[in-house]
Amino acid sequence: MGDTTRLCERRRRRGAISEVVASVAMLVVTMAVLGGLGILSMGSIRSADGLLLSGSQSAANDAGVLLTVVSTQSNSSGTYVWFFDYGWTPARLSSVYLDGGLVTGWATSCSPVHVREMCSLALPAETHGAVSVLFGSRSVALTL
Repeated sequence: MGDTTRLCERRRRRGAISEVVASVAMLVVTMAVLGGLGILSMGSIRSADGLLLSGSQSAANDAGVLLTVVSTQSNSSGTYVWFFDYGWTPARLSSVYLDGGLVTGWATSCSPVHVREMCSLALPAETHGAVSVLFGSRSVALTL
């Protein structure tokens, strides 16, 4: 009877060990499959990112200059406008109009506005109204 008990205990241990080995093997297989899928999905995300980037760059080149007004300030020394070029084409400030008339006496901190850089435009003091700033064939309109 003692031999039979030992034999049963060995079978239980072997069964328990084989269950642990089977669980670890399943875990390894699952991790390998998920890791492979993760690598494939990252490649897909990278290719989609490249496609979106090239599409936005071509849209910016088609549009030419892409500018936005960052801030304006008016005080006794003058009126100031800050622009940011977020496109891929440098912008050359050509003229400034106030309520439809050409403004004289303006100055800029940069010519041209380089890509991904800010540029300031200084106008004479007490400049108020509808302002159009021309960058070649493009214009930025704002109200001061």
